[in-house]
Amino acid sequence: EPFERPSLINKDFMEFATQEDFEAVLNKHHNIQYVDALFTDLCGYVRGKRFPLLEADKIFSDGVLLPFSAFYLDVLGGVTNTLNLGFTDGDPDGVLMPIKNTIQPVPWDERILQVLISLRKDQEKWGVIKEPSEADPRNILKKVLDRFKGSGFNPVVAFELEFYLLDKERDSKGKPTPAKGTNKTHVYGIPDLDLFGDLFHEINENCKIQNIPATTASSEFAAGQYEINLRHSGDLLKAADDAALLRRVIKETCLRHGYEATFMAKPFLEETGNGMHLHISVYDNNEKNIFTTTSRYGNEYLKSAIAGLQSTFYESFPIFIPNRNGYRRIQARNFVPVNTSWSWNRRDVSLRIPAGSNKAKRIEHRAASADANPYLVLACVLAGLHNGLMNKLKPNNFVNFDNTKGADSEVDDEMPTNLESSLNKFQSSNLLSKYLGKEYLELYTSTKLGEMEHMNSSFIPKEEYDFYL
Repeated sequence: EPFERPSLINKDFMEFATQEDFEAVLNKHHNIQYVDALFTDLCGYVRGKRFPLLEADKIFSDGVLLPFSAFYLDVLGGVTNTLNLGFTDGDPDGVLMPIKNTIQPVPWDERILQVLISLRKDQEKWGVIKEPSEADPRNILKKVLDRFKGSGFNPVVAFELEFYLLDKERDSKGKPTPAKGTNKTHVYGIPDLDLFGDLFHEINENCKIQNIPATTASSEFAAGQYEINLRHSGDLLKAADDAALLRRVIKETCLRHGYEATFMAKPFLEETGNGMHLHISVYDNNEKNIFTTTSRYGNEYLKSAIAGLQSTFYESFPIFIPNRNGYRRIQARNFVPVNTSWSWNRRDVSLRIPAGSNKAKRIEHRAASADANPYLVLACVLAGLHNGLMNKLKPNNFVNFDNTKGADSEVDDEMPTNLESSLNKFQSSNLLSKYLGKEYLELYTSTKLGEMEHMNSSFIPKEEYDFYL
């Protein structure tokens, strides 16, 4: 029988890159020998498969077979979830399909193209793609985004990522050291950027090559700490793609300049931590910002949005702060979230309304660590946003701009301060279950519990000998 694609093909099929898309990009680049099919796992690591060019066509025709377990590896690369998935289920394969408009050259290797891929549960006869697999964090984000369809609320977001620039060589105790020449703190210091001018220029150029909309760069509150911002976008899946790929670009470019970049939340106990801040606004169907107002503290829409963000704030902490190190960042008087406070133009609150024009009114969500998974962070933020706007919630824990006591002087007793307690809140969250799915909450929790078991049995820290030997 002649091949005919049925009319009932999954509507998401058109979101996939085709062989024609691949060939169009391939024709613009010479010397290509490999294609990397990339995805981001539960912990936020970019992983994938590399195909020789002569075999790369199968990515765009049949998809890529890969075990579901590749999406819930722990940070040490092990399948250590407490549900025993990957063992009791026989470690089955899913089908990874290429995402449209993500075929890009790899700036640091002219022989390679890359494409992002999305996990599907199965591939049936006639090329019909079954439903997205919710082992893929990108599909979890899309699931939350679908809640906004028909609501008249269209979120726009921008990511900001902080990182430390380190020397490749560790000190005598095996601990990291800031890159040479960055032994002083010069927050917003232009000389600190000039010191690594060639490096930051190359990061910027590599972002252009990969269509990552990086904007401003600044030196931060510690020696060797920097921040790079992404332009605001209403394409929220791409915004998360860009955040994941920006970290990859920064790390790879730094390596080629003889340095190491880390997004670890608290690499130095005595210095400020690395955060992933999200700026959020919401537009109506006429492309007007619904937060626009002359009031510094926002209108009813903005206040409902803040209340919604508060509603998922603590319950989302294992997503926002996904490992033990990140909780070291939670300290009073350190410009990091220690409660659910909100205000205008104050960095000591957790939910900040930045100063600026009335038309650019937005909320800055300041909880996440820089090493968190951007897809899952955005999914939890949007879940709260949707809950607040749809139910017209009212915020609490307001802090007046003129308050002189400070908003972060004490850690809220209700706030999780370690991964174990935050996982308990997360797994039992009825609200997040509604948005992310109870199964994913269980999968994420089991992976993180397995990770802690894996880490505890992998080594004995030197300090433990100092304490107990």
